[in-house]
Amino acid sequence: MEIHNEFHNKELVGEDSIAVLPFRNMSSDKENEYFSDGITEELINALTKVEGLNVIARSSAFAFKDQDIDPREVGSQLSVAFLLEGSVRKAGDKVRVTAQLIKVSDCFHVFSEVYDRELKDIFEVQDDISNKIVQKFTDNIGVPGAKKRLVTSSTENIEAYELYLKGRYNLSKGSLEAAKTAVQYFETALKKDKDFVLPIAGLAACYTYLGGSGLMHATHAFQKAKEYANKANLIDESVAETHLALAESSFWCDWDFKNTGLSVRKAIQLSPGTSNIHGFNSVFLMAGGKLDEALIEAQLATKLDPLSLKGKFRLGELYYRSERFIDAIEIFDEVLSGNSFFQQASIIKAWSHLFLGDLDLAVSIFNKIPITTDESITFYGGLAFAYYKQMQYDRVLECLQNFNSEVDKGNLHWLNYNYTLIFRALGETEKMFEHLEKCLEEKNSPLIFINVDPVWNEFRNDPLFIELVEKSFVPDKKDRIVIIKTDTKEELTINLNKLVYIEAQENYSKVVWIDDEEIIEKLLRVTLKNIEDQIVDSSIIRCHRSYIINTKVKFSILGNSNGYRLRSPLLRDTIPISRSLGKEIVGKLKASMQSKIT
Repeated sequence: MEIHNEFHNKELVGEDSIAVLPFRNMSSDKENEYFSDGITEELINALTKVEGLNVIARSSAFAFKDQDIDPREVGSQLSVAFLLEGSVRKAGDKVRVTAQLIKVSDCFHVFSEVYDRELKDIFEVQDDISNKIVQKFTDNIGVPGAKKRLVTSSTENIEAYELYLKGRYNLSKGSLEAAKTAVQYFETALKKDKDFVLPIAGLAACYTYLGGSGLMHATHAFQKAKEYANKANLIDESVAETHLALAESSFWCDWDFKNTGLSVRKAIQLSPGTSNIHGFNSVFLMAGGKLDEALIEAQLATKLDPLSLKGKFRLGELYYRSERFIDAIEIFDEVLSGNSFFQQASIIKAWSHLFLGDLDLAVSIFNKIPITTDESITFYGGLAFAYYKQMQYDRVLECLQNFNSEVDKGNLHWLNYNYTLIFRALGETEKMFEHLEKCLEEKNSPLIFINVDPVWNEFRNDPLFIELVEKSFVPDKKDRIVIIKTDTKEELTINLNKLVYIEAQENYSKVVWIDDEEIIEKLLRVTLKNIEDQIVDSSIIRCHRSYIINTKVKFSILGNSNGYRLRSPLLRDTIPISRSLGKEIVGKLKASMQSKIT
């Protein structure tokens, strides 16, 4: 599969990159494939917890399942320096796991291990393999070592664990029936061990998938996901997947950007190398109008999952919402060549052609938006808008009549959204606003991006439009108050809007903030890492091993990619930026230029 040049960048290939290829099922029973796939996925999940290690996502790694391809070719396609491959043989309560770490450049086997264990020891095997890999990266290129066990036994019931792996195996198939089967396996696992957190997190992931893919009513699905995620967090707050489920529920179901940001930031802290967390974060940032930051996250997600069509789609959507329509179409063509039934790619490609003035092509695409191989649906709202641009008003009326017929048959998909666009095309503004208000109240998913959708550009200054949009989103509180707890009984209550930076000083941290235009400093007995864990806010980021900064402060950026520093009129000294984080931090600072606190 070819990778678009926007993100197939050889500069991104570093010695800190690895792909865990699907472990082969060597068992006599081929039904045990769920177990070998599960072990692979568990190892991927463990390694994504290691900060500084770039781990290829499951979807891209599993593209090479059961294929005998030269490691150098796999490494080239995935842009990684190392591969982990192996096998699993399961027989009764015995298991043999082999694992080989291979350097892509010369196919050298860095290590090769064989584990003959009882099934109940499988967690120790996974942890040992993961830590051997991390140690190699720590010794050779300075990736931080794991501060805690990467794989823990969250159940002593092996039957429950196997049921959990069967659930993950089915969820990965990406269909309605497979997701339903996954739910059954997760629920059965919980009957074996009601406190086993991973099946609860799995249920949250199932309902997040069902709601996000449109296979289940979104409001109901995301509410179920939120319930299971909250339940999982009561048992163990360290499972990144549950925080991602909470973030997606707050985003898609509640349109609550504040809590979305809190949850997704926590998920990233727990698992900084997980592609789908960064991918969702790019969507969240895009909806909030932070397009430069969203692009950074989308490119990181694609770097970690280079063969993912969903990742490519996100990049195309970002181009569309940035009004880079030609670039967007190029990406959507790649996506649709891989899957001609990718509905959203077809829809946004049609809009891109419309805004470029390619109206005949837009009409052609809107006329039949492919859904599956045996059925199609017409997006009458988009089609009516294209006819309106062509000044074929009789065709617009025809769209209204045809859509009314579909509604009479019970086809209510995007009901008010279609009516909103059709009445806009007819020039009936009052009816357009009436239906726009209804679909905003219903939280129709396309409208969560209303603030960055070119479709609505001509209404940006309309008072009624502004009023409807503003009341549709959960407002951010003006002040962002946190309480920083220390190693002593001392606590510091601070408004994050006023924070400037925090500097590590051995076992202390110096907190610097603004109060009545005066700079205040306070030394607290608490490590910078401890403070970082307490402050979950997308604007407060680590820029250096010794500094946390508020990106909403007006900093001047000094230097270049060989070394950046930050200067502020508030400060006597400059603040360094780690070279490895330079481009990312500078990108975030530039994206925050329009929302400064000073």
